[in-house]
Amino acid sequence: MKTLTWFDFKKNLDLYPDLQLKFVYNDNDTIYPNYHITEFKLATIEAVDCGGNFDTWKEIILQVLEPNTKAESDAMSIKKINSIVSKVSNLIIVPENAILRVEFGNTSSAMRQYFISNIKIEASELVVYLADGKTECKASSSCGTPKVNKDLSLVKEFPSNLTQQKNSCCSPKSVTLDSEKVGCC
Repeated sequence: MKTLTWFDFKKNLDLYPDLQLKFVYNDNDTIYPNYHITEFKLATIEAVDCGGNFDTWKEIILQVLEPNTKAESDAMSIKKINSIVSKVSNLIIVPENAILRVEFGNTSSAMRQYFISNIKIEASELVVYLADGKTECKASSSCGTPKVNKDLSLVKEFPSNLTQQKNSCCSPKSVTLDSEKVGCC
């Protein structure tokens, strides 16, 4: 399963500092734009599958808190998120290939960790689409469990350079970042 890495996430943030970061989950539900990034957690996973094969990898988990009430405001600017990422990078050594997950829950959705299924520019926002993962058997050939080749609707490759349409409302000149209305970071 392909999902966004720390490197890909940072690269997109660097490319589009004048946009806002928006999160979409459950197909078209949106995390309130006045969300707060509470923490980044680095996890080392060490696993042994049912076939006795050892594997290890790193995951970086971005935890997002949605306030109880939605405020009519722009989402957090990528410029601001870049400053948070810079602080994180100064304190934690995050491998470039660490898998990025977004941890989120609210009153209508239990807290869980989402994969990134897609990322694209829409108007003045860099939209991150969140998707649930599926359980799979990594040792299916040795344990006898049939491998399911079901497309989990996660993209195969993430774009390395998203493009903004010229003369659109999302051109850098039309985006104002005079006041930041979200978070305290």
